[in-house]
Amino acid sequence: MRRLVIMLLAWPGVAGALAQLDLDLRLDPATREFAAKARLADSAGLRGFRLAPEFEIVALSIDGRAARPSRRGAVVTLPRGTRQVDVRYRATLKPLAALDHREVLADRSATAAPEGSFLPAAAGWYPEVGALFSYRVSLSLPAGQKGLVPGEIVKESDGADGYRAEFVFAEPVEGIDLMAGPYVLAEHRLKLPGGHYVKVRSWFHPELGDLAPAYLDDSARYLERYSRLIGDYPFAMFSIVSSPTPTGFGMPTLTYLGRDVLRLPFIRATSLGHEILHNWWGNGVYPDWPRGNWSEGLTTFLADYAYKEDESEAAAREMRMGWLRDYAAVPPGEDFALKNFTSRQHGIASIIGYNKAAMVFLMLRDRIGKDAFERGLRLFWQRHRFKTAGWAELEAAFGEASGQPLADFFRTWVQQSGSPPFAGADPDFRIWRRIDPAVFPPILREVFVAPEATVVAVGNDAELRAAAQALAARLLDAKPDAVVTTLPARGPALIVGKANELDAWLAARQLPPRPVLKEGSAQVWAGRDGRGRPYVAIAVADVAALKALMRPLPHYGKQSWLVFDGARAIERGIWPPRAETAASGSR
Repeated sequence: MRRLVIMLLAWPGVAGALAQLDLDLRLDPATREFAAKARLADSAGLRGFRLAPEFEIVALSIDGRAARPSRRGAVVTLPRGTRQVDVRYRATLKPLAALDHREVLADRSATAAPEGSFLPAAAGWYPEVGALFSYRVSLSLPAGQKGLVPGEIVKESDGADGYRAEFVFAEPVEGIDLMAGPYVLAEHRLKLPGGHYVKVRSWFHPELGDLAPAYLDDSARYLERYSRLIGDYPFAMFSIVSSPTPTGFGMPTLTYLGRDVLRLPFIRATSLGHEILHNWWGNGVYPDWPRGNWSEGLTTFLADYAYKEDESEAAAREMRMGWLRDYAAVPPGEDFALKNFTSRQHGIASIIGYNKAAMVFLMLRDRIGKDAFERGLRLFWQRHRFKTAGWAELEAAFGEASGQPLADFFRTWVQQSGSPPFAGADPDFRIWRRIDPAVFPPILREVFVAPEATVVAVGNDAELRAAAQALAARLLDAKPDAVVTTLPARGPALIVGKANELDAWLAARQLPPRPVLKEGSAQVWAGRDGRGRPYVAIAVADVAALKALMRPLPHYGKQSWLVFDGARAIERGIWPPRAETAASGSR
């Protein structure tokens, strides 16, 4: 996932020319003390900049003269005609928190700790003008720590007095993310198809050192793949950086992945390529946010889906079917147009912004042909490299590459919500449409993304009710106000209970019995009652087994059933689909 930068698109401080930021900073992760001096210059003039309120301005000079900051909250206003600002500032950063993946996506705080520091661009930790800019960053850390920001390293030293590095990003960029930790470095040099060289480097926690060679090799393979498909990798360096929290971010020149995530065996075959591709889409061509974020869908199509096509047509078909199954779980009133997608904040946004957008690119390729589609990709890249572009620019590039008028296609699939009526045959699931949910087997996500869901705790165990409410807060997009003990007449439900009590409760209400009777501490399954109401049931051996599901279960929304041994899913599956007899569409 590309790291979202909050741009100040309408802020009056935005100037027309490209601003340059020169930043020298010191960070001590042990004490969390941060100190910096910055020079912000723009020949076209600066009206102001933003700096988060927790960063104290120690000194300010405007065009070489000392001044008192005119500051309201995060906004510092400057006199008209200002060309250069020098500012010294400091802060004590927040401690590193134990966050899950969803919380990491929502958190915009600058944090520091010896095991890892992360200052995201959205934290407002450097003076920002709210427009594209270029920068030079000089970074100082104590001995035992190393750090980086996106860009090319032009100076670097590491010794008893600490780590020093200077990074330059000469192209227009949206923001700066800073990462630091007790990293061990490994690298090799790669020659790309176009002839230029790229330094590929891993910044891993010490215990991950054995993973570095494989990550470097696979990163090189993806860089070569996408350089051939789109155009040469646009930077001089690519880094894989480990994080102490369960992140999965792509920034220019690097990807920032949780150290637990890096150990997962499938990451190098899936997420790594996705994040590398963001150096072209999202960090090489910037989305025009007010007109919709196309980059996640195009990246999903050319990475996640393309890897399934590499595997087999059956694997690709299964992914397409999964996209439509997820879409069938989206209530029509919660649907929205691709032009309104900006970032993944909840399950429905992911279904539209990632899955639907990827399917739209598939339908476009089916319509204009593979050769024209790939010409369109290269044309779009050549025209908009390090510039902002939207769906209209994509339409223009693919239209020119194919010689076909595509206005109706993009109007239907990008500007309008839902999908047009469809009554034909599509056994291979290559057309985005709303299929009767009854065709698809129930999956956990159907309840997870529902706009409302009731949480039912079976029995009188107060500790189990509290654990059920905590788990529901992790699982459900719509956070429940309370846990109840009776099933309401309508609406999706999450039903939790100890196995024997839950079995009796289901039988008394003429609901299907527990279908998963395997060994394990917990069984989870999705079902529908006689009226088609979706539910998810969780049968546990005890409260400890329920609490063990807190971290893993949110990641299994695409499954119909699972068996857990503690926090480990030991079996899982999807109920078989029914034959599709009719399809209906909606806008």
